Amino acid sequence: MRGRWGGGLARTVSTLPPAARRLLVVLVALAGGMAAAAAVSAPHRPSAVGVAVLATGMIAGEAFRIPLPYRRGGKALFTLSDAALTAGLLLLPPADVVIAAFVTMLAWQLFERVAPVKLVFNTAQYVTGAAAAALVVQAAAPRPGALGAVAFGAAGLGLVLFLGVNTVSVAGIIATTGGEPFSATARRLAPTAALLAAGNACLGLLALVLARTEAWALPALCVPLVVLYTASRQDIGAKITRERSAAFVSTEQRLSEATLPEEVSAALVAGVGAILGCAAAVWSAGRWTTPVPEGSGPCPVDPDLARVLVTRGPALGPCVEGSVAAVGVGSGVLVAWSAELTVTAESEEWLARLSRSGRASYGRAAATLALHSERATLRAVVDGTGDGILVLDGDGIVRLWNPAMARLAGTSADAALGASVAAILGDGPWQRPGIHDVVRADTDRVWRVSVNTVRERDLQVAVVHDVSAERRVARMKDDMLAVVSHELRTPLTPIKASAQLLRRRWERLPEAKRNELLEQIDRRADHLTRLIEDLLLVGQLSAGERAAPGIRLDGADLAAIVRDNVAQLALARSSHRICLTAPESLPTVTNQLRVRQVVDNLLDNACKFSPPGSPIEVTLAEVDGHAELRVRDLGRGIPPDELERVFERFQRVEDPMHMTTSGAGLGLYIVRALIEGLGGTITLDSVLGAGTTVTVRLPLRAAGA
Repeated sequence: MRGRWGGGLARTVSTLPPAARRLLVVLVALAGGMAAAAAVSAPHRPSAVGVAVLATGMIAGEAFRIPLPYRRGGKALFTLSDAALTAGLLLLPPADVVIAAFVTMLAWQLFERVAPVKLVFNTAQYVTGAAAAALVVQAAAPRPGALGAVAFGAAGLGLVLFLGVNTVSVAGIIATTGGEPFSATARRLAPTAALLAAGNACLGLLALVLARTEAWALPALCVPLVVLYTASRQDIGAKITRERSAAFVSTEQRLSEATLPEEVSAALVAGVGAILGCAAAVWSAGRWTTPVPEGSGPCPVDPDLARVLVTRGPALGPCVEGSVAAVGVGSGVLVAWSAELTVTAESEEWLARLSRSGRASYGRAAATLALHSERATLRAVVDGTGDGILVLDGDGIVRLWNPAMARLAGTSADAALGASVAAILGDGPWQRPGIHDVVRADTDRVWRVSVNTVRERDLQVAVVHDVSAERRVARMKDDMLAVVSHELRTPLTPIKASAQLLRRRWERLPEAKRNELLEQIDRRADHLTRLIEDLLLVGQLSAGERAAPGIRLDGADLAAIVRDNVAQLALARSSHRICLTAPESLPTVTNQLRVRQVVDNLLDNACKFSPPGSPIEVTLAEVDGHAELRVRDLGRGIPPDELERVFERFQRVEDPMHMTTSGAGLGLYIVRALIEGLGGTITLDSVLGAGTTVTVRLPLRAAGA
C-alpha cells in the first residue's frame, strides 16, 4: 500500500519547502543505507531469476489496483504488489527483495510518467520499507528456508515495520507540503494503511499457500477484492460527503464571524483545506493576501468570475505544477491547487459554494470595516478635541467621558463611566438643553456648557469649554481701560488747568508763576509721551511675539549708562536717596537706548513703591562673565503668588480702582522683553513689608568682540 498526495511535490527540489527537502534527503539516505545492509546480510549473490520473478509479480500486482477513497477524496491504493512483496519476504533473501522492490517502483513510476521528485520520493520510501521488512525476516528466520510459524511471524513483523515507514513518510510529506500537523496526519492515515497492509499480507500468505498446494485456486482470490471494493465504495463515499458537509458548515460559521476582509480570506483558505484537502490562497487588490509558494506571480483572473476556472501549472499565479483552480469571490480571487489531495472535477462544486459564501462575507466585512473606520474617526475626533465631551443617558448616568473632560474635571474616564453626573460634577445644567455658564465652586474656573438632546436614543450630549482664560482676558481689558484712562487723565488734568490759567491770567501772573505753569505743562506732556511710547512698544512686542524691536548692538560703557540714569533720576526723585555702587568702567556690546529704558523703569518702580526718604540701592558688577545689575528698595514688597504675574501686560499688585501709585502696569513687561532681546535674564526676590530686589544679568562682551 502506498499513499498518494496529489501534485504538491510535482515541482523541482528547489521549490519544495525546506522541511520537505530535508525529508526527501533523509529518505534517500535511508534507502541507500538499508539497501546496503540488505546486500551485506545476504548469504550469496542475488539471484537474477528470483529478482525477475518477484519484480514481475509485483509489477503485475501494481497493475491490478483498487482505489479506495478516504477523507474528502484522497485515495489509498489497494494493489497486489504488496501481496507479492509478502510472498517475496518469505521466499527470497533481503538483497533480492530490495532489488525487486527498487525495479518495480522505478519501472512503474516511469510508466506513469510521474514527476522526478515524486518518483524519487515514492521509490525511496518503498525501498526503505521493503529493506527494513526483509532485514527483520532475515534476522528471525533466514531466507531462503523452511516456512513455519517463525517465518510467518517474522514476515508479519516485517510488514508492520514496512507499514510504519510508509505511514511516517507519507504523513511527513503531507505535513511539510500541505501545512497539516504531522501527528494528526499520521493518526488519520494509520487505520486505513493498517487495514490495507493486513489485507495484503493475508492475501500474500494465502496466495503462497495455494501456490504450493492447489495452484488452480489462485484466481479465486480476486473475487473478495471485487466484493470489498463494491461494498466499501458507497459507505466511504457517504462518509466523505458527511465530512465535507461538516467542514463546509464549520467554514460557513467562521465566515459569519469574520469582521475583516483578512479574516474572510483566512477562513476561505482554511475551508479549502478542510473540505478538499487542497492548498489555497486569495488574490486581492493586486497582491496575495495569504501565503503562496515562493516564486508565485500575479493572478490574472477577474474577481467577478462566477464559474470555476481550472488549468495546470502557474498560469493562475501560484508557482506549482498540477491542477490549479480559481474562482472570483467579489473582492478577490480564490485560487486552489493540489497539496495533500488533487484538484478534481468534484472540487469545482465545493469551490463554487465557497465563492458564493465568500462574496457575501466580503461584502459584510467591508461594511463592518467601514463602520469601524467611522467609529475610529469619531473616537479620534472626540478624544482629540480640546473641549470636554460627556454623554448622559436619561437617568443622568455618564456613558461617554473624553480625555479633555477628564482633564477639566480631574476625574478619569474609568471613574466617571457608569456614575451619576451629579456625583462627579455636582448640580448643574448637565441635562438642560441650551448654553449655560457654570462657575466651579471649588476653583476660580468658568465653564461654558452646551447641552443638546438626542431624542431617538434619550441621550444628552454636553460640550464643556473652559472660558476662564477668556474671562481673565476680558477682565484684563477692562483693567487696562481703567488703568490707561486713569493714567491719561492724571497728566491731562493739570495740563488743562495750567493752560486755562495761563490763557485767562497771563498778564496778571508773575513771570515766575508763568514759567512754573509752563514747566508743569511740559512735564505732564512728557508723562503723556512716555505713556504713549510704552503703549506703542507693547503693541510692537505683542505683534512680534515678544521679540524686542529696534535692538541693534554697538559698543557702550554700561557703568557710564547706569551712572547717567541714576543722576537724572536723583534730580527728578529728590525724595529718595539713590545709592550707586559700580566700577569706573564696564565696556560691553549692547543697545544703549534699550538699556536706558530698562534702568529707568527699574529705578522708577523702586521709587514709586517705596516710602519717601528710603534708600534705593543700585549695584553694578561683573559676575561670571556677565554684567549683573541689582536694584533694591525697602518698599511694600510683592506677594509670592504675584511674582510672575507682574511681568504680564497691565498687571499691577494694586486694585486698578483704588491705586495709590501711577502707572499702566507695562514697565516690567517691557523690561523683561527688552532684556530677553538683549540675551539676558531678570529675576525678582521680594518679601512683603521688607522690599524687593530686581536682578538683571546681561551678556558681557568687550567692545569689538
